[in-house]
Amino acid sequence: MKKSTRVAFLEEEIEMRKLLMLALLGMGLLAPGARAAPITGEVHFAGLWTPSGGPIATATGIDFSTFQVVLDGTGTYAGLAGTVATFNDFTFTPFPGSVVPLWSFSSGGVDYSFDLRSVSSPPVFQSGTELALTGAGVLHATGFDDIAADWDFTGNAGSVLFSFSADNVAVPEPASIGLLALGLIGLTAVGTKQARRLG
Repeated sequence: MKKSTRVAFLEEEIEMRKLLMLALLGMGLLAPGARAAPITGEVHFAGLWTPSGGPIATATGIDFSTFQVVLDGTGTYAGLAGTVATFNDFTFTPFPGSVVPLWSFSSGGVDYSFDLRSVSSPPVFQSGTELALTGAGVLHATGFDDIAADWDFTGNAGSVLFSFSADNVAVPEPASIGLLALGLIGLTAVGTKQARRLG
């Protein structure tokens, strides 16, 4: 017994809606428990420091004073200038593998921090008056997804001032790439089915 045209049309419509839902889920648009927004932008700090392990030309570490402040920021860090931050001392030669956290501060109910994961070796620049380091780490903020970040430190011996900045280096994680691929496959299937129905 042949199905009526109306019933066949409704079954096809239901199938297309399922495919569309699958596509939207794959793209993360209808995902249950929506993910937090990623951290964006960069943050800059300034403060006081002293070299450890010797004078600045042969220093192997950094000791931070009790005064560090957010100088400026963009994206997630916009509007935080003047916020006092806490930095933890660390050794860069040899680097212990990580410093968790290197810095942290709170503002508006959000806790911000940065885990130091790598340091340039040897330093980018080291003389009797200046030290420059770079590396990588992970930015954290309450309510946001953690994100990999590059960082740089420049310390001046004359005024014992330092500047530190970190900016995100958004790299898609494998799970996100997979979800996007699934979404695109679903949308392609919906389009193909629609074209067959109209053709």
